[in-house]
Amino acid sequence: MTARELAKSLHGKKSGHRWQCRCPAGMHKHGDRSRSLSVWESDDGWVCLKCFAGCSRDEILSAMGLRVRDLALNGFTRNPEWEHRRRDQDRLALVEKRNGLAIMMQAVEPGKIRYWAAVERNSLAEIVELRTRMFPDEAANIRRNETAQHLLKEYGIEELWTLLPESLFTLPHNLSR
Repeated sequence: MTARELAKSLHGKKSGHRWQCRCPAGMHKHGDRSRSLSVWESDDGWVCLKCFAGCSRDEILSAMGLRVRDLALNGFTRNPEWEHRRRDQDRLALVEKRNGLAIMMQAVEPGKIRYWAAVERNSLAEIVELRTRMFPDEAANIRRNETAQHLLKEYGIEELWTLLPESLFTLPHNLSR
């Protein structure tokens, strides 16, 4: 379905590269009188929807009897990598909420502080694992920083300084005066 077809079904009007339509979602109890829904086609082959009254894409699609795959211009093909990443994002959001709840419950239920501390530790471990999988470059930077901090703590800055090669301290010939 194209943006034009979708906009025509919603009695939309063309406004530049976009269509301004009446939002079909249930939030508008007496109908959308101000054409708060914007519809357009993105460069990556999708029909995009934005309701400026605050309706979500899922609410709009549900009111129209459509699914997300119906917004694909070039046909919908499943992308397992994208779906896996989406599941990881959803899981991360859920685990972060659980971690916040565990922190809060330690203060609220002092009799069960050990239980909630264990929940917090487990959720933190899961957060680290998910973030490592989702953001491998960031995880590598964190590991490098931890290694550097460990070396500084174990050997001290003076000893590590003496291990650096002399070539780091000399300027190239074209930069020396």
